[in-house]
Amino acid sequence: MPSRSTSRANSNVRTQILGDLKEDHKRVKKAYRDFQKLDAQEDPESCEALVLQVLDELSMHAAIEEELLYPAAREAIADEHLVDEAEVEHESMHALIDQLRQMSPDDDKYAARFTVLCEYVLHHVKEEEGEMFPQLERARLDWESLATEMNERRAEMSGGKADAQGSEQDEDDQTEDAEDAAGARSTARGTERNG
Repeated sequence: MPSRSTSRANSNVRTQILGDLKEDHKRVKKAYRDFQKLDAQEDPESCEALVLQVLDELSMHAAIEEELLYPAAREAIADEHLVDEAEVEHESMHALIDQLRQMSPDDDKYAARFTVLCEYVLHHVKEEEGEMFPQLERARLDWESLATEMNERRAEMSGGKADAQGSEQDEDDQTEDAEDAAGARSTARGTERNG
């Protein structure tokens, strides 16, 4: 039977994992609001920069969920259909991301396609946070291993910047805890190699 301190640590890690995913969701919401204030005709550079940032962040977030969170959730929550729906929603999201990557702000449906992507993602977020995450909060998972895998995957997809350069990964909304975890992994790897 796990000790109270182990249980508390696992609870803290679970809160951190779900909190990080919710922060990703908040960044998309904010970017969508910012996009709505832009005019693709008048400021195509800012428009494109924002869209590309969101596409990159969504791709990273989706990979972490698809590769790590959803398989764990499928084993741990009662309603597997939530995972099925989330995976299908991700498929549609990837199709829109791929289409947007082939476009530029001067394409007729660029703004419309990005708007549909954001609205679609916000719908997905509402279901995920309202239905799946509450079940995950009650699930028995090895949250510490999951957190380690997620942090490593984030660092890998961000080009290793989190390990090698820490603060240089200055995408304003990266949480300090994620950076601290990446730095700790880097230090632990160095200790393993040297010790």
